[in-house]
Amino acid sequence: MTKESRKKVVNAVFIGLILNIVLTITKLGFGYFGGSQALISDGYNSFSDVFMSVMIFFVIRIATKKPDKNHPYGHQKYEGILYFTLGILFILTAGILAYQAITSIINDVDREAPMRITVYVSAVTLLIKIFLAYFYFKLSRNYQNPTLRAEAKNHLIDVWSTTATLIGLVLTQFGFVIFDAIAALIVALFIVRLAIQILIEAISFLVDESPIQTVFDNIAKAIHEFSGVIAIDDLKIRRHMTEYYVDVEIAVSAECSLVEAHQIAEKVHIGIEKKFPKVIHCMVHVNPYINGDDA
Repeated sequence: MTKESRKKVVNAVFIGLILNIVLTITKLGFGYFGGSQALISDGYNSFSDVFMSVMIFFVIRIATKKPDKNHPYGHQKYEGILYFTLGILFILTAGILAYQAITSIINDVDREAPMRITVYVSAVTLLIKIFLAYFYFKLSRNYQNPTLRAEAKNHLIDVWSTTATLIGLVLTQFGFVIFDAIAALIVALFIVRLAIQILIEAISFLVDESPIQTVFDNIAKAIHEFSGVIAIDDLKIRRHMTEYYVDVEIAVSAECSLVEAHQIAEKVHIGIEKKFPKVIHCMVHVNPYINGDDA
């Protein structure tokens, strides 16, 4: 990511942070004032978004730094650590909200309906969440950044959870007060779903998982097309967040001189990195190919 791109991403995260702070204060304030557990739960969901935005704001500054002596492969995996931490945070948040909602459903079904103003507040916050979801999805597509993608998914889940909150609040105005707590429980389930998705993807980032088979096949096909490459003896590709490292052993004619073999390897090395922009580095090892058998 270039310096200019990083600046745009940081500015976008800052905008999201400010809006999430406004949403948190609004939802919690009117939730407690209007007596709506669903709006309060949605407010704590927005509070987790504030925490997420703050972490993203600082981690992106670290993750986009250039490689240095202590981090020769770059700092991108700090985003993977952030990703994993967010997943754990969301599960804890969802557990607390679910407990409160279930307790309310069992023990507190006779309370008064939330004030009508909570319906209007929920409707306005839903419109803001729709804007944020669209804004971050567009941003994540432009910069192919996993943390921005997580933020975009988070806002999309928030759209559905806030929709559930709004529906629950509308139903309470017709006497179905229990739907306030049910909506709060639905919000918690949405958060759990998001947390599981984030944790699965975070683990794949941190354990050097292979890319999907299509990526593997396309790179293998491209290597075979280079002049002088007789066979591929071994090919390993590992994910480095949204990018890849490639390690390949190619077989060339045993009659090639050391210089010729090096030239073939160099063509593969440069060619693969040029053809596949997501390949950070392609390491090529050369084996001699003799009578159908390579040593």
